[in-house]
Amino acid sequence: MAFRSLIRHALNAYERNFKLISFFSIPFLIAFPAAFLLPNFTSLGATFLRLTSVRMDLTPVDALFIGVVFLVSLLLFSFALVAINVVIRAQRTLTRLTQEEIDRIETGTFKLFFIFLLAFAIVFLANIFLFESSPQNYRWMGSLFAFIVSLLVLFAPQAIVIDDLRLWHALRMSVSIIYRKLPYFFYFLVLACALVLFNDWIFISLQQAVSGARFIAIVTNALLIVPFLEVLKVQIYLSKYELLR
Repeated sequence: MAFRSLIRHALNAYERNFKLISFFSIPFLIAFPAAFLLPNFTSLGATFLRLTSVRMDLTPVDALFIGVVFLVSLLLFSFALVAINVVIRAQRTLTRLTQEEIDRIETGTFKLFFIFLLAFAIVFLANIFLFESSPQNYRWMGSLFAFIVSLLVLFAPQAIVIDDLRLWHALRMSVSIIYRKLPYFFYFLVLACALVLFNDWIFISLQQAVSGARFIAIVTNALLIVPFLEVLKVQIYLSKYELLR
């Protein structure tokens, strides 16, 4: 199946389930701004620095606030991804969205939450190690490592929802899909980067003329771009099944 066929399936699924997808994307509107508007501390900067500096700059209240907001944002993000995958799986496999599947969203949400939390912890610890061992290169090395880890969990939502896999099996399946569908994976990254960059470019250009353009860009990402990309990921994942091609 050509990648354009997957895009056609994704557009069709997105259009047919637009109301449900938009409803389940609402948590993105909370998760994205919460993550972007967290207080910035010098010791954190753009990457994670040594823990001793964090302890000096953060009060216990600051640390607790950041931790709670981060966990809530991650949980909402996980819920939205799982819910969208449940909706598209039902549509793509020509089955009805039953109450049982709705109830399974909770289980899938916590599975995905722990996977994302694990990925974050690995990136966090890696950045601390890189800063201590290579202060001159830790920024680009840390960013590269975070990018690789994020790619490895890219198809974890699909593995959890579609195949009902456990945590470690979902991670293995995510990596397997990338390896088995490498061209689709590459095209997906190109398309995702193009959509996000184009959205940013539009609203950066409008920043002087439109007040709140930055937040409009966040809304566009949350309600349109990210949900569509998630729908496309479902199509890529399902392409491994011969009967669903």
